[in-house]
Order: sequence, then C-alpha cells, then structure tokens
Amino acid sequence: MYKAVVLVSFLVLLFVQLSLTYNTYELRDRDYSLKEKKLINDEYGRSIHDDKVYKGGGKIIDSVLSRNMADLKHAYLTDKTKFRKLSQLVSDTLLTTLKKNSPMDSIFQSILSRNKLDTSLRYLLTFESIEINFDDSVGNIFIFDNKQDRLFKADQTTAFGYVISGKLRDPNSRNRVTSLSVSDKLVYDYRTTFNLFVDAPGRSWKIAYQMIPTFSLVALCIIIIVGINYYTYFNWMRQKKETDVKSDFLNSIKHEFNTPITTILVACRSLEEEEVLIDRTRVKDLLLIVERQARRLQSHINQMLEVSEINKNVNLEETDLNYAVLIIVNDYSIKVIPPNSLTFDPYASEMLMMIDHFVFTTMMQNLLDNSFKHNDSLVKRTELFITENNGDYIFHIKDNGKGIDKSVRENIFEKFFRADTNSTLPGLGLGLYYVKQCLQIHEWEISFESKLGHGTEFLIRMPRNNYSQQ
Repeated sequence: MYKAVVLVSFLVLLFVQLSLTYNTYELRDRDYSLKEKKLINDEYGRSIHDDKVYKGGGKIIDSVLSRNMADLKHAYLTDKTKFRKLSQLVSDTLLTTLKKNSPMDSIFQSILSRNKLDTSLRYLLTFESIEINFDDSVGNIFIFDNKQDRLFKADQTTAFGYVISGKLRDPNSRNRVTSLSVSDKLVYDYRTTFNLFVDAPGRSWKIAYQMIPTFSLVALCIIIIVGINYYTYFNWMRQKKETDVKSDFLNSIKHEFNTPITTILVACRSLEEEEVLIDRTRVKDLLLIVERQARRLQSHINQMLEVSEINKNVNLEETDLNYAVLIIVNDYSIKVIPPNSLTFDPYASEMLMMIDHFVFTTMMQNLLDNSFKHNDSLVKRTELFITENNGDYIFHIKDNGKGIDKSVRENIFEKFFRADTNSTLPGLGLGLYYVKQCLQIHEWEISFESKLGHGTEFLIRMPRNNYSQQ
C-alpha cells in the first residue's frame, strides 16, 4: 500500500511539473518573435497598399477573373458540372500566374535588410480562397477553396492554401504574420484570402534553449522529489526491517531465557519436596540441572555483553595462528561427537599474527557453533585449513550442513538476524554479527560460499601486512 501511495504521488507530481513546463513552452512559442512579426506585418501591409497578395498581384487577379466572369456566371446558372471544371481551370491559371510572377523574395529580403532583422528568417506566402458574387441573393460562390479543392499536388499546397512563394516548411497559426481577405469589384464582386508566414529555422530548438533554466529547475525538482521519496521509502523499509528483526530477537530471547528459567523453577520446587530431599542422588541431579541452566543463562548474558564491549580493551598480541586455532579445535572437540568430526589442517609453516586471544577465540567458537548447530547430516563434519591467494592467507571453515538460502545471505551478519526460523535452535542472532565485529578489529575480511543441502564454507582473508612469516 505504501509503495502504491508513493508511486501515485510521484506520478501526480511529475504530471503537474510536466504540464506546467509544457504550458510555459506553449506561452513562449506563442509569443516568440512577437516584435518581429508585428514589424513584418506592418511592412508587408504597406507593400501591398491598394493591392493584393503582393505588389502587382491585383492586376494579375483582375485580368484572369475579368475575362472569365461572364463564362463563370453562365456555367453556374446552367451547368454546375461545367462550372466546377471552369472554376478549376480559372483557379489553376490564376494561381500559377501569381506564383510565376511573384516578387516576394526580393520584397521580403528588402524588409529584412531595411529593418535590420535576422537574415535567417524564412517566409511562406499562400493563397487560400477565391470567391465571386453574381447575385446578393445567392451569396458568395467559391471557385477555389483550399479546404475542399484538391486539384494541386501535395507539395504545392498547405493547410493554409496554395503556395505562391517562400521556403518556410512549417506554416502554422503561431508563425502566421498576416491573414487578409480583400474584396474588390469587376463586373461582379469578388474576394480573395491569402496568408503570410514568417519564422526562424529551428524555432522549437531555440525556444527549448531559452527554457534551459526552466528545464533545469524542473529536473532538479523531480530529482529532489525522487530523492525524498526514495529516502523516505528506504528509511521506512529499514525501520520495518529493524522492527521485524527486533521482534524476532525478542521472541528468540524469550524462548532462550524462559527455557532455563522454567527448568530452574521446576528443579527448585522439586527440591522442596521431602521425598526428594532425603534422596541425595536426586538432589545432586537437580542441582546439576540448576547449574547447567544457570550457566546457559550466563552464556546468553555474556554473549550480549560481549557484543556491547567488543571494541573495548582490545589487546593484540603476536601469536602463531596455527597454534591458536589448534588450541580452540582441541577444546571444542571435547563436546563434539564423534571428536574427529572437527578437523584442522595446519599451514606448512609458522604464521605469527597480531591477534586478540579473547576476541579470536569467541569468534571461532561462534563459527564452529553455527557449523554444527545448522547441520542435519548423519555424520557432521567441519574442516579448518589455510591456503594462500595473491600473497594473502585465506582461513577456511567448511561444513557439510544445511547451507544458507540465497534470500537471507546478505543479512546473516546483521545484529539479531536469525536465518533459521526454527525456534528450537538456541541462539540470539548475535553470533555472526559478533564474528563481523571481530574481523573489523583484526582488519580481516570474510566471505562465504554456500549451497543448500551441501554445506557452507566461510573464507577469512588475512592481508599480508597483518602477519609475519617465520
């Protein structure tokens, strides 16, 4: 649910940011080169004063229409099909003549030069429609309408009319400088509509370039939003994980402490019975039970204290690693059945290293405890040996236990984490955390290889500068 809320919130904010950015772009696009457009509009208007399309265009239109007006009227009144064909012929003649005789290139360059405008500006002059009126009761009749007529090739027309002159490729309402509808009278009334478009090449890129500060701020806001959401989510997941781990720890410690306490209480109540007190053998057995359970409690308490005190009173002494490991193996073998299930193959020569005896011993006991505790094999085996790799020494602790599931491998060195949810197994989830702390004290590194059902091998890398070889 939290993920969905965060995602939806982010998408809404992203949509708002992008909408605002797009609206800003649209406003800039609409107002782009507004001063130049007004100036060109005024100049163009003066160049066609009392004329149409361009200087001299009115004469061309009048000459073509005047000799065809009577025929157009007669065809319209008698034969609509003939009228359509004649209209197309007249339109074709008129527009091609206008295009052929257009002086707009020189007129436009003159406007740019005279007003010191950007010479990279491009223009397009289009002819949109021609209407004639034979009778006011009939109204205007189109003999050419760009929106309906398709008598010209695609490259000769645009959405705004037939191209008379110019090279602007993208005429639109935002770069349209002028749209004029001019009426006049020959034998009958007529009206022409034409447009002038002016724009600079790469208009979109220029607007985008002008908006770089805006884009930068939007990108920064999005990054900050993503960062805040990620940080919040990360912290929430970490707190949730810590809460789950602490909850598991409390459940574990409850079990680990309740079991010996309950056993001690039962043993104490048994000692209150008369028939038990007179039986010295039973008394002795009960006292041994109490002692074992008390030592178990003491072990748990010491383990928690060791974790909090591990970095205090560190005493590194030069020690032969082979000898230190051999002592630990001999002591530990006493409680392992059979004793030969724990083996150590010493390195070929003496290795003198700076070691804290207490820390190292506790670390090894934790690793060995795990190798046997999480092992369901009929014949449990743990092998210790030392190899050399790239000048550093690798200390191996290899068992044939259950292995470590991939889903929990990255968490096994965390405080209070228990990979095995089996509540019958003793432990507080501090063993491997303690191991990691011990390794940091000695400036060693640990890694492991594991396969479910085939065991785990821990590898402790001991850098060369941390030892001297004799």
